[in-house]
Amino acid sequence: MARSISNLEDEMRNLEEREARDSPSGQSSAANKTEIGIVDRFFDKAGVAAVVLSGELDVGDIIEFEKEGQAVRQRVESMQIERQDVSKAYAGDSVGIKTSVPIEKNSRVYKLQ
Repeated sequence: MARSISNLEDEMRNLEEREARDSPSGQSSAANKTEIGIVDRFFDKAGVAAVVLSGELDVGDIIEFEKEGQAVRQRVESMQIERQDVSKAYAGDSVGIKTSVPIEKNSRVYKLQ
């Protein structure tokens, strides 16, 4: 039994090392993401998620939409407030973000460091 636990611990260490090596910042993404908002609604035809922010967001940031264990990660290519392009948004802003796939309402939005 002790040998099996040791093997499991080795496998976990190897996985953590791979995640740290493969993530954009060189660190594990789970430890380096901050919740910055929630999806208020999704516009199917436009492919845009309306996000109410609880933190700052910049064009170029990498974000993750997450709901019920499912996650979609993407870079913010563009963002709008009231149909005007913006490069930065702040807590309290409601922004439109073009997404690569449909996003469910009430999905949490995280910014990856």
